[in-house]
Amino acid sequence: MIVAVGPYRHLRHGKHARLVEHEGRILLPALLNCHCHLELSGCAAMTDREVAPAHMPAWITELLALRASRSGEDDTSLACAVLARQHADGVALLVDIGNGLRPAASCHDMTRVDYYTELLGLSRQATLLALQVMQDHDDGHNFTCHAPYSTSAALLQAVKERAALLRRLYPLHVGESLDEVEFLATGHGPFRSFLEERGVWDGSFAVPGCGPVAYLERLGLLDELTLCVHCLHLDEAEIDLLARRRAGVCLCAGSNRFLGVGRAPLAEMLAVGLKPCLGTDSLASNPRLSLWREMNILADDHPQLDPALILAMATWNGAEIVARSELGRLAPGGSAHFIAVAYEGSSPLEFLVREPHVKDVYWV
Repeated sequence: MIVAVGPYRHLRHGKHARLVEHEGRILLPALLNCHCHLELSGCAAMTDREVAPAHMPAWITELLALRASRSGEDDTSLACAVLARQHADGVALLVDIGNGLRPAASCHDMTRVDYYTELLGLSRQATLLALQVMQDHDDGHNFTCHAPYSTSAALLQAVKERAALLRRLYPLHVGESLDEVEFLATGHGPFRSFLEERGVWDGSFAVPGCGPVAYLERLGLLDELTLCVHCLHLDEAEIDLLARRRAGVCLCAGSNRFLGVGRAPLAEMLAVGLKPCLGTDSLASNPRLSLWREMNILADDHPQLDPALILAMATWNGAEIVARSELGRLAPGGSAHFIAVAYEGSSPLEFLVREPHVKDVYWV
């Protein structure tokens, strides 16, 4: 743990201190990747093209077909390679979402993986099956739901109730596309067609007739342990709801840019006191999983934003959301598991956040 922070002249005579020079490097807390799908590491071919799918359901259809064609293949080595790259980039903790009961990659030597099994189920039968899976694994395992458009109200509430009881995070995709907003508001559009084509629409889903955050509020799901991922298409009232309920927000700018689904209303979020964290999403929707790149894209999308705020999104904001107060900042009582980044230039913050080149990271 860090026992003191201060000028060299004050600390150099500390008892039992060992001096390690980091000339030409910036000392930083390690990064936190608050949203990733390591099990999709074998789907990098999805981003190896110039034109994104016409809409989100088309992308999901393509992804499901690719995953089905890879059935039986062991993607563990690919997931482990992605995790190793995250460590090399300076990531200390990664929130991983998957469909299986076991993570595609376990903990790296120095990067912790918090794994959540994602449940889906919109029809009555699928809801019952998902609830049974959760009941069969009543052993402290982390469960969450995919999204409001792919999960019944009963399943959303049951999983949240369990997460709240265990004091666990409840991450789910919220407001990622206009197609989702249209479906929740009207019950029609590309998502309705997608669900019917997949044979999972049985008419039991009660269309809420509102936006995704308003729907989560109606179901009583918004609190400080709920992490809403993406949050691109929210109105002013929904942004205010997130702030009043102290819900977490995770931005995935690289994935959003590739899919062409929009930009997060970041200025509006900051104006009401929200403190977003960052995630990379997966190689199925993001050509390069790097929080440095995520920061750079956010700075490009929001050039007026103070780079210090963006850096906080990759460090302290994430640590607060996942309740790991020893991470995210260099302060007494914090983790001594931090990083040093090779640096040349006049402004460290501009270099870290706005310059697009790959960072040379050293673990301290």
